[in-house]
Amino acid sequence: MTWFIFILGAMIAGFVQGLTGFAFALIAMSFWVWVLPPQLAAPLVVFASLWSHLIALGREQKHDFSFSLVLPYLIAGLIGVPLGTYLLHLVDGNSFKIILGLFLMLWCPIMLFAPEFPRIQALGKIADICIGFVGGVLGGLGGFCGAAPSAWVMLKNLPKAQQRYILRHFNFAIQLFTLLIYLYQGTIQRLHLPYFALIIIAVSIPAMMGAQMFYKISEIQFKRIVLSLLFAFGCFLLFTTLI
Repeated sequence: MTWFIFILGAMIAGFVQGLTGFAFALIAMSFWVWVLPPQLAAPLVVFASLWSHLIALGREQKHDFSFSLVLPYLIAGLIGVPLGTYLLHLVDGNSFKIILGLFLMLWCPIMLFAPEFPRIQALGKIADICIGFVGGVLGGLGGFCGAAPSAWVMLKNLPKAQQRYILRHFNFAIQLFTLLIYLYQGTIQRLHLPYFALIIIAVSIPAMMGAQMFYKISEIQFKRIVLSLLFAFGCFLLFTTLI
């Protein structure tokens, strides 16, 4: 049963991340939390997310987007990761989950019914840098690097292709950096290897399918999917404080 739940969670999470460019940790951990200890699951989430990113990037259609779209988020995010890792030992985990969870549960319905904020949409690179930094800190705190940037690009009302481009490349870089830190710290051990092999098998096809599905959905459908995932993420964070 443990292996079945592990593989099922990996497959569903791979599809969702292929479609949206984020949310692997949210989906996978909602399954894995029941069968894996956090110390084992954390490196697996990062590795699986990276692998599904690689698969989806290989299926991505070419865009005329400049990498400068991602760069402000990325540089600030990489700076924020070590700070988040440091704060992890100082911040009460349950309080952090409650605050972030409540924010997402309130913010997502507001965005669904009142999405236009012209002044915010006009903000430039400085605001993007701040959001990238927050994303990096949240990534270091608990692997939540996609929460702030996904909310922000939705708030700016960017086209869905730009949203996924930013989220995919930002999350990939932050998670790669996190994985390197895990390797440096010795967090990844031999017992992770069988799980890594299963992840490669289980995630690949669903991630490809999600990446292809992205081009078949409308802007409003994409928006609803992202907001629903963020809302579910908030509910999941609050739920985990009760178990």
